[in-house]
Amino acid sequence: MDILSRNYFNVSNPEKLDEATNITLSKLIKSEFKLDRSIWLLIAFFGLLKFSIHLSGISNYGLHADELYYISLSEKFAWGFLDISPFVTWIAKASSTLFGSSIIAWRIIPCIFASATVMLTGLMAHYLGGKKLGITIACSAIICSPAFLATSYLLQPVVFDEFFWALLAFSILRYQQTQKKLFLYITALTLAFGMLNKYTISMYLAAILLGYFIVYNKNIKFNWRKLPGPLLLFILVIIPNLVWQWAYGFPIFGYLKLVGTQAFSFDVLDYVFQLFFFHGAGVAVWTAGFLFLLMNKNGSKFNLVWPITLVIIVILLAFLKGKLYYGLGMFPILFAAGGCCWEMILSSKKRPMFIFVATIYLFGLLCMPLVIPILPISICRQYIKKMVSYTAFSRPLVWEDGTSGTIPQFFADMSGWESLSGDINKVSGRNQNRKPIAVLTNSYAIAGALKYYSKLLAPQVISANNSFMLESPDNLPSGTILYLSRDAKEMVAKMARHASLYKQLKSENSHLRGINIYILSDVNDVFRKKYTQDRRQFFHSEDLITPNKTSTLLSNLIGFKNR
Repeated sequence: MDILSRNYFNVSNPEKLDEATNITLSKLIKSEFKLDRSIWLLIAFFGLLKFSIHLSGISNYGLHADELYYISLSEKFAWGFLDISPFVTWIAKASSTLFGSSIIAWRIIPCIFASATVMLTGLMAHYLGGKKLGITIACSAIICSPAFLATSYLLQPVVFDEFFWALLAFSILRYQQTQKKLFLYITALTLAFGMLNKYTISMYLAAILLGYFIVYNKNIKFNWRKLPGPLLLFILVIIPNLVWQWAYGFPIFGYLKLVGTQAFSFDVLDYVFQLFFFHGAGVAVWTAGFLFLLMNKNGSKFNLVWPITLVIIVILLAFLKGKLYYGLGMFPILFAAGGCCWEMILSSKKRPMFIFVATIYLFGLLCMPLVIPILPISICRQYIKKMVSYTAFSRPLVWEDGTSGTIPQFFADMSGWESLSGDINKVSGRNQNRKPIAVLTNSYAIAGALKYYSKLLAPQVISANNSFMLESPDNLPSGTILYLSRDAKEMVAKMARHASLYKQLKSENSHLRGINIYILSDVNDVFRKKYTQDRRQFFHSEDLITPNKTSTLLSNLIGFKNR
């Protein structure tokens, strides 16, 4: 009988256990869940395998649009931003300090976190009762998942989000099994740093708690005396960010409202399709884990919480029209349970066992060129074209705006930035009498790219969008301005005394495609009013609450210099 089917850990009535029973149970847990050297080496092997896979294409194609944005924001330490939590910018700063400013340097730490997520999956499989085969299947499923492959190497919040969600599930699982206060402290730290990365982890915790209430209903019991310490630790870690949000009028809510008005249309069938198939062959593992936790009547009652949590998260994301990858972190616990399930089925069947594991890796290998830049871009296009012709599956080529490209959008968004910087340098030095004093764009990606690739560029880079708005001047400077926008020439002509189109970009990059480079001389009040409206779209200065005093307070308390 497997550990999942043993009702050791019924948390609804822990007080019924006398001291002798507790001692016996503690010994039993320790013997059942002992992590011997071979298990550690197996889990470490899969973590190293994950890291090695991403090293194969870590520096190809160039930096992604979002990476350029976070790298630019990292130049000044801050406890918060208008549209993101600050953790990813801290990682960017640590990366540049430790490893330099190459593409590899920016992506080493994300790959380490991704490897740690795989290892957490293996550990959860072990603590759910899996032996070596169960751990192998669980780790192989998450390693070969196209969704996790695509999000595990870029300097973006999603890779850290996956880690923190997995660590939250692990710490809750272990507390449920052992009742040790240590795991409450790990939960508190995980939740705090997870929120400093993305606030969505609070949605995951809320879904887990709701699932807990649904499962236990009126039989809920918890030792509240254990809570003050972990709660205090959580508050100490998260309070500087909350103070920053307060000082700036909680801009996160304004940003969420803005994103909601710009949300793309929601396709139910496509959403369901992604849910089941963006893990490739791993769908057989996580669905097995889902059903096993849900239908195993002899197991711990707490196991029901995890499949219920998945359902709640999926419904929430669908209701909010959120992207499904926002909830990727909920799958490691299901992969872990799925590994245990398949181990029960295949442990005595060596040939089917080998075929099953091999199939997972075969699908992963076939998908790798679609999600990791391991091939030259021209060969990648040919490979994808062949794949589409053989399978009639073109979903990876569908972009967020509903259009289709010849390569996946996140690949396209890694190209064209240095070429753009070269164009700006050329037009800036073309006429010394009308030398631009500023470059204005309404794209955070373009602004981040120009700040990164044109560090010696004389014109100031200005953007009224996202957190770059905090760096933008209240009023536009007088003189010649380079304006990068998709606005029509007829519209731009009405915004300055003299307006000329220098070039229209033809790049496949979604941020650059169709962008016009205008040279504007003496912009008028119409243009200045538009600039002011763009700034107010992201932030209202009247919401500001003594930010200088707040920054000084945070600096004195914590020792860091804020904006």
